[in-house]
Amino acid sequence: MRIRAIATACLVAVLALAATGCEPDGDGRAPGADDAGRAAFGDVEVTSCKVDDDLQWPSATVRITNHTATTSNYVVQIAFEDGQGRPVTEGVAAATALPPGQDALEHAQGTADPHGPVSCRIADIARYASP
Repeated sequence: MRIRAIATACLVAVLALAATGCEPDGDGRAPGADDAGRAAFGDVEVTSCKVDDDLQWPSATVRITNHTATTSNYVVQIAFEDGQGRPVTEGVAAATALPPGQDALEHAQGTADPHGPVSCRIADIARYASP
């Protein structure tokens, strides 16, 4: 079961890179990156945050709602923190080709045992117009 979770986490990371492109602009951002990046934070909310019963790794569900006028791709970085607010691990959730006005529920999986309860925080969001 643990190997499947690791494989899933790796696949999500690869898909996230594929969705965002690999060639950065001069400022380090991928081409097509939304210049109003902070506005993308209004498109994402964490709907659940817990430690997976089987893996003992943190897991978050996020709702991504496309409030733009164009079909967009999203890559959401979730920071998992322990009870004292210390970083434990991070996870990534991604949605591709999300039409305007539509939403998607996606999952982010951490890869470390927090040894107790966790909190989830949206660390970063990249929103790109779909080609």
